[in-house]
Amino acid sequence: MKIDLAGQVALVTGGGRGIGRACSLTLARLGATVIINYWRSRDAAEELEKEIVGEGGGARAYQADVSDPGAVDAMFQFIRQEYRRLDILVNNAGIVQDALLLSMTLQDWTSVHATNLNGPFLCTRLAVEMMLRQGGGKVVNVASASAHVGGRGQTNYAASKGGLVAFSRAGAVELARKGIRINAVLPGFIETDMSLPVRQQAAGKLLERIPARRFGRAGEVANLVAFLASDASDYIVGQAIAVDGGLSAS
Repeated sequence: MKIDLAGQVALVTGGGRGIGRACSLTLARLGATVIINYWRSRDAAEELEKEIVGEGGGARAYQADVSDPGAVDAMFQFIRQEYRRLDILVNNAGIVQDALLLSMTLQDWTSVHATNLNGPFLCTRLAVEMMLRQGGGKVVNVASASAHVGGRGQTNYAASKGGLVAFSRAGAVELARKGIRINAVLPGFIETDMSLPVRQQAAGKLLERIPARRFGRAGEVANLVAFLASDASDYIVGQAIAVDGGLSAS
C-alpha cells in the first residue's frame, strides 16, 4: 500500500520533538506540506523545518501555545493566509505534571488539561471550519495508553487523555457525514524525552508489563498517524487505536 499525501497541508501540534517530530517528518516524506507547531522548542522545530526542506519537502515552523485561544486563532489565520487549506490536523502537543493525587495542586490539574484537552478542542474547532469548506479532512488525536491503563501520579494526565479519546469519538460521530474523519492513537511507553525519566527509573518493571518486551519507537506511532491521515483509512471513524506493544491488552 502506497500512501500519497502530495498537495495536502498538515498541522502537527508539538511537532518539533518526540512523537510530533516523527509525525511531521513522516507526513512530509509522504508529500504533505507540514506546519510544525511548537511552543518552547524553537531550535528543534526550526532544525526539523530545515531537514524537511533539505529533503525537498515543504515545512514551516510556527510558534503557538495551543492552550491559548488567541495564539491558536493567530496560527489558523496564518494557515488560511499562507496555505488556504488544511487537510490534516494532528493534535499531538501534550505535557505531564505528575504528582500523587493527595499532593496534586489545582494548577497541576488545570495546566495539563489546558494543553492536553483544551488545546485539541481549540485546534479541532478551527480546523473543522476549514475542512467543511473543503469537503473533508482528517483529524488524528494523540492520546495515550494512560487513558486505559492507570499509572501512579498521573490522575491529571490520564484524565486528560481519556477525555481526548471521548472527544475524538463524539466529534467523529458529528462530522463523519461531512467527510471529516476523527480518530485517536494511544501510544504506550515510547522512546521520547518525555518518557525518559520514567523509563530510566523503572525500565525493568515496565518491560515486564509490555508483552512485546521493548519500548516503542516514535516512528511506529507516526506510521499509524500517517495511515489515519490518508485516504486508505476513510472507513475508520471514531476509533482509539493503541500503539503500545500489547500493554493495554495484557
